[in-house]
Amino acid sequence: MKAALLILSDRGARGERADASGPALEQWLKLQGVATARCEVIPDEATLITARLTDWADSDEFDLILTCGGTGVSPRDVTPDATLPVLERVIPGFGEAMRASSLQKTPHAMISRAVAGIRGRSLIINLPGSPKGAIENLEAVWQAVPHCVAKIQGDPEECGQPRTAVAVMKAVSFVAKSGTGKTTLLEKVISELKGKGVRVGVIKHDAHRFDIDHPGKDSYRLTAAGADTMLISSPEKLALVKRHQASPPIRELIATYFRDVDIVLTEGFKQSDLPKIEVHRSERSDTLLCRGEQHDPTLLAVASDAPLELDVPVLDLNDAAVVADFIMKRFLAG
Repeated sequence: MKAALLILSDRGARGERADASGPALEQWLKLQGVATARCEVIPDEATLITARLTDWADSDEFDLILTCGGTGVSPRDVTPDATLPVLERVIPGFGEAMRASSLQKTPHAMISRAVAGIRGRSLIINLPGSPKGAIENLEAVWQAVPHCVAKIQGDPEECGQPRTAVAVMKAVSFVAKSGTGKTTLLEKVISELKGKGVRVGVIKHDAHRFDIDHPGKDSYRLTAAGADTMLISSPEKLALVKRHQASPPIRELIATYFRDVDIVLTEGFKQSDLPKIEVHRSERSDTLLCRGEQHDPTLLAVASDAPLELDVPVLDLNDAAVVADFIMKRFLAG
C-alpha cells in the first residue's frame, strides 16, 4: 500500500513551525508496512486542499491519502469542507469510529467534522492536526483500512467472509547513553505492565556477539554442527537460535516473532524509526541523544531524574508506574 500525507497548517506552510505530524504519521505507517510516497504542507485554504486532493487521487499513484489538520470548528478549519467536493462516495463509518474512539479520551471529540471517502482508486481520510491525535484516530480505524483499499481496487471477496485481522504494530524503544539505568527502568516498567494484564514482548539490542547456549549441551552441539535454525522447546518455554548474515530490521523482527503480545518494548535500537522514550540521568550527562545535534522526531518522552524543558513530556525516571501509565495511554488506551 502506498500513502500520501497532506498536512494543513498556515504557520507550517509559512515556515514558522516545524511539522511534527507528518514525520510521526510516516513513521507509524512504516510500522504497518505502508510506504509514504509523498508528504506536503500547505495552508488552510479550501481551494488548495481540494485541488491537491483531486490531483493526487486522479494520479492513481496513492492507495491511501491522509489529511492532517483543520477538522474542527475554528474559522480556518476547512479541511472537511474542502474534502467533500473531491469525494465520489462518502464513507461515514470512518468519521463515526474516530469520534467514538476519541470521545473515550476527551469530550472535545464531538466537535470533530472529519470525513472520509473514495475518489477513483484512493481512500481519503481526514485526521486531526496533532501527532498524537492523528495517530490515535488512525489506529481507531486501521483494522478496516487495508480491506477498504482492497475493495476499492476491485477485490472480489465478499465483505462477510472471514479475513485475517490486520494487527497494529505497537512498539516503543527505550534508548539512553550508557550508565543511565535503562535496563533497570525497563525491568520495572515490564513488571508494571504485566500487573495491568498487558502481554509484553521485549527485544534487546546487542552490538556484539552473544551466546545463550553452552558447550557440551545437545542444543549447542546441533548448532555447532551447522544448523541454520535451532529451536529448543519445553513445557514452559522455548528458545530459538537462528543464524543470519546481518541483523534483520527491527520491524521485521516484531512482525515475525511478536504477534501474540500487546506491545513490544525494545532496549537500544537508537538508530531505528521506532517511537522512543529516552532515559536520562543528570549525573551521567547534560545532553540527550534525541535532542542534541540530531532532532529525532520519533522521541515521545524523556524519563529523567531532573527537570528538563523539552517539546515532549518529561517523566519521573524513579517512578516506573508513571512511565508504564504513559505507555498505556499512548499505545493501549481503549
